[in-house]
Amino acid sequence: MKKKLAMMGVGAVAGSMLLMSSVYAGVGEAPGYNAYKSAIKNTAAVKNVTERMNLSIEDNGKVLLQVNSTGKTNKEAHTGSADITLKGEATEQSFQIYHQEDKTIIKTDLSDTYQIIEPDKAERDMLKKHKDHIEQFDPAMAKDMENVIDELAGNLKNYVTLKEESKTKEVEMHLTGTQIPAVANAIGSLFIKASGRDHGEEMNLSSTLGVNVNNIKDSLPKLTDDIKIDSVNLDATVNADNRITNQTAAIEISGKDRGGTAHHVIVKVDLGLSEFNNTTPDTVNLTGKKVENVKPFMP
Repeated sequence: MKKKLAMMGVGAVAGSMLLMSSVYAGVGEAPGYNAYKSAIKNTAAVKNVTERMNLSIEDNGKVLLQVNSTGKTNKEAHTGSADITLKGEATEQSFQIYHQEDKTIIKTDLSDTYQIIEPDKAERDMLKKHKDHIEQFDPAMAKDMENVIDELAGNLKNYVTLKEESKTKEVEMHLTGTQIPAVANAIGSLFIKASGRDHGEEMNLSSTLGVNVNNIKDSLPKLTDDIKIDSVNLDATVNADNRITNQTAAIEISGKDRGGTAHHVIVKVDLGLSEFNNTTPDTVNLTGKKVENVKPFMP
């Protein structure tokens, strides 16, 4: 439950990380790649950070979805907060999410009620197992996985460029047309087709966030034929401490829906990171507040 809810707040960030991972998986031993990989590792090692993210999905020149968020996370304390605005064609909603004391607390701008999602015993056990797994993570295994990825690099390493300034580094990778591997296009096509299918699971958050996710999903194009990734662009800025401070990713996709209508879809994610190891997530004192225990994901 909590994992699904987090997708609303930080799922777009996950989209950015997916783009990052795609780049990571497609480059090899090159100066730009080495600089970027080193910055990813160093950024991931911070204890807490502030993330500002803007995401947009555009189809045939029309903006269908925008997500703007500011998130604060503390890995060691397992706490976090996020202030999010979600805009669809006929939907606009702002809300705040807090994760504190193993609870998720939601407050929308349409209500004075703080809605609380608290994991049951099974979920608590699962979270504990997940935390233990992370703490016991084998660095040697990570290195082996990294070596495998490097071996699968191919010639994409030549498209990663590095420009060093006095205090920053700029890493870029811009791919178009035949520069995009056929396997990436094949996997991307399968993923896009699967994401557009109805899997029979309803996610109606209207009672919690005032947003019906299904309505937003239905407004997005469902590509079924002639799907092709036209371009992949990634630009990252690395500071003097070897941490990524800004990353912009964009994917352009073309294809047709079941009715034969052609679509040109652009997905953009702009992620800014700051306050490294100097971030304290926001919290809320529920004393005297109107609260409600909820199960937001209902059929």
